[in-house]
Amino acid sequence: MTVNKADDSIDKLSVLLEWFEDNKVTFNQEAIDIVSYKKTSKSKSKSNIVSEDGYGVIARRDLRDGEPLVVIPKSAVLSAATSALASLLFEEQIGDTLALHMTIMYEMSQGRQSPWYGYLQSLPECADVPLLWDVESRKWLRGTDALRMAEKDEAGLKRDFGRLQDVVARNPLIFISQNDIAWDDYKCFLRIASLASSRAFLVDVHRGSSMVPFADIFNHKTNSENVHIESEEMVCPLCGEAFGCEHTAGMESDAEDENEDGDDSDIDDDVSMASEHSHGDADSNGGSGWEDDSDHEEEEEGYSDEEDEEPGEELPLLLDENSNPIADDTHPSQRQVDSQSESDKDEDEDDDEDEMIDTLDIVVFKPCKAKHEVFNTYGKHSSAALLHRYGFCDTNNPFDSVSLDTEQVLNPLAKQVSEKRASEVSQLIDLYADVLEPCHRAKGIEEEEDADEEEDSGEESESDHPTSDHDEDDDEDDDEEDHESAGDTMVTLSIDAPGHPDLNLAALLVLGLTEENTFSQVAGSQSVFMHYFPRVRNYWTAFQDRIDAGASIQTAYREASKATDLSIKKATVASVCRAVVQLAEKRLADVADDERVLGQCPAGNADDNLALRWMSAKQLRENERSVLKRCVKLYQNIVTTLSS
Repeated sequence: MTVNKADDSIDKLSVLLEWFEDNKVTFNQEAIDIVSYKKTSKSKSKSNIVSEDGYGVIARRDLRDGEPLVVIPKSAVLSAATSALASLLFEEQIGDTLALHMTIMYEMSQGRQSPWYGYLQSLPECADVPLLWDVESRKWLRGTDALRMAEKDEAGLKRDFGRLQDVVARNPLIFISQNDIAWDDYKCFLRIASLASSRAFLVDVHRGSSMVPFADIFNHKTNSENVHIESEEMVCPLCGEAFGCEHTAGMESDAEDENEDGDDSDIDDDVSMASEHSHGDADSNGGSGWEDDSDHEEEEEGYSDEEDEEPGEELPLLLDENSNPIADDTHPSQRQVDSQSESDKDEDEDDDEDEMIDTLDIVVFKPCKAKHEVFNTYGKHSSAALLHRYGFCDTNNPFDSVSLDTEQVLNPLAKQVSEKRASEVSQLIDLYADVLEPCHRAKGIEEEEDADEEEDSGEESESDHPTSDHDEDDDEDDDEEDHESAGDTMVTLSIDAPGHPDLNLAALLVLGLTEENTFSQVAGSQSVFMHYFPRVRNYWTAFQDRIDAGASIQTAYREASKATDLSIKKATVASVCRAVVQLAEKRLADVADDERVLGQCPAGNADDNLALRWMSAKQLRENERSVLKRCVKLYQNIVTTLSS
């Protein structure tokens, strides 16, 4: 354990480490260390520790790809489904984020009596997200997406708080205000909501979004994470056990019968869905049970691929009691021992599988140098979403985006075509809202690269990495309202880093600016729309790809048509780009004039949060302006070239 500044964080970390041991949360202490880092006047000096305030994880030695670092039993996870309130929440039909907020508040109100006290006492009072900012601080966010997100979420949280008051009134003996938890205080509710927003992970289909001790110690760094959290998400939704419990036994029996009737499919792929865990087991008294992986670098040669092997899973070598590999020509006496233990084999395998499914494993995804901070990722979020959910924003974020109101998007159509065309496109947006899912360019490129790598290596795509609750899903759920019903789908159109209209926006503009005959055919038939719209998105993907690869604009235009077998007139493409420029310039005006909006940094104020808020707002405004400026410059050039 390392502490940079002596304060009460020492005691809190000691209590947390003791709680880890009691609850069999283990980590490789030879490989990583938990640090308590407080920002000081010297924090700007050269250091490999990027984070300021709170906890973090540093590498004690070089970390290798695939190396397991932390094992977290799911029994240590704090979730609404497994808490003391589970039955009441079920009776009240409360789920989603409100259920988790109530669970955290209840356990905190229990103080030292809570099974999670050792973990909860280590948390900060809140995450300083814009939802908790005062009116003056929020003014610094004027014109940004972060302010829009905060205002939208606040409306839903107020509804949740009203519902909470109804439940508390019906159960006064359960919801007792104590230990700094006041059930009738909206500010207290927001404080807990900020902790859940900034720390919750989607664990599995039973537990849902949960607080995961230790996982939230790893800090975020966009596109530079070193670790991933691996877990089997597809457990029984009723009890959380591996498939094979009393709730799913009938399903397995039916599947086995079908297989015996001639179905040669691999039933294990459909039912067991084994986890990718590859880690050391905790010993019986909560010790680490870890080995130094640096001593076994050559073991990978002993691994082989199997047809039913899960992605990323390595087949273990047979080891003797001294951890030495057992050769194929095992001594006869050893074969006799193996024969005697054969009857226990199936039972041991079942125990191993249950153990894998009952844990979350934090595994090295990208190597990390010794004495550097080890990062996780909270998802592929824009700077506004990071600030809104977690209280910070990065520089040079490849997943940045700046949203556009639908009304803004329709204005160029009304000016260049007609008010009638703008109205008709608006109706199409409402009609096909479920088709217009956010599709950030950087995410699409990264997913294609990952798929290519998996195809080259013969692996399938990974599906068991728990994600932050705010993506998570969806890595673009950060732009969606948690409290919206399925029938109230909101369409998000945007300008995305490095400076392109998102594919839905580009395709809608192509459709809205095309000639009347083509528009009538596409808009008048669902089947035609569902055929035409994806092709236009593909065309624009190809066009942007060529531009970013350095091709000339004329070459990009020609090759996009060839690649997609779709011909769009130069005049139409130029009109679309002209509309994009107009939209970007309008949004650019919203985040300009920092001198008037931000003023001077409130340095020297007794409230350190004010200076941090000001710097976060300034960074966000710079990030959004950067995306919009690149868009204006690039697409103005395209307009000029295609119009000549």
